[in-house]
Amino acid sequence: MERNVSMLDEAEICLKEANGALSFADLYEQITKALAMSEEEMKARIGKFYTDLTMDGRFVALTDNHWDLRERHTYEKVHIDVNDVYSDVEESESDAEDLQEEKEFDAEIKGETLPEDDELEGEEESENKGIDEDVASLVG
Repeated sequence: MERNVSMLDEAEICLKEANGALSFADLYEQITKALAMSEEEMKARIGKFYTDLTMDGRFVALTDNHWDLRERHTYEKVHIDVNDVYSDVEESESDAEDLQEEKEFDAEIKGETLPEDDELEGEEESENKGIDEDVASLVG
């Protein structure tokens, strides 16, 4: 029996009838059967359907590519805090080098110079600058 509803509306109907989460493959199979889609149509529309399912606020992705209605799940259960994900990543030496290169590039674009990281180098430069100014005043 062909229904005249969108794939997302049919997904909602299928999940309500299932009384729980379904794998994407099972959900898609049920939808395509209910909408009497041809094999070619099934293959052509799967990508757009997956994207639409992801973007629609009625649905939530669970583990192992299972999907359910968002209304059945609390925010705390399905929400992933990206700060938790990224806090586990340790900064490597190459990351620090990349950051330094980026700072140098930004400074070059702005016509600025970066202060030296090493305090001793900074002290030597300021001493040399004073000497250079003294020499410049003598020379003229």
